[in-house]
Amino acid sequence: MADSTLARIDSEVLSNWMISAEPVRNWANGILREALSRKVEREWCLAALSGAERLTWFRQAYPGYEDIFPHTLIASYLGFTPVTMSRLRKSDKIR
Repeated sequence: MADSTLARIDSEVLSNWMISAEPVRNWANGILREALSRKVEREWCLAALSGAERLTWFRQAYPGYEDIFPHTLIASYLGFTPVTMSRLRKSDKIR
């Protein structure tokens, strides 16, 4: 994790700025593309990988998060039960 600054803007205001200013449009479109790319990668992971492979993907994509977030949340994010998460973590296959 790193220090961050957050900003909030009304979607209608942002849409109007995107229409009137190309730099704002390019910036916002870049953010949308990145978000869509992350979502597609996760959806592919859920559809194509086994539970063990999903946990391995999670560990590579989000190093250290397993130590920060409750395992029940990680299991939910990866599409399996907390019991499965516990079994996978104990398994020699993924360590």
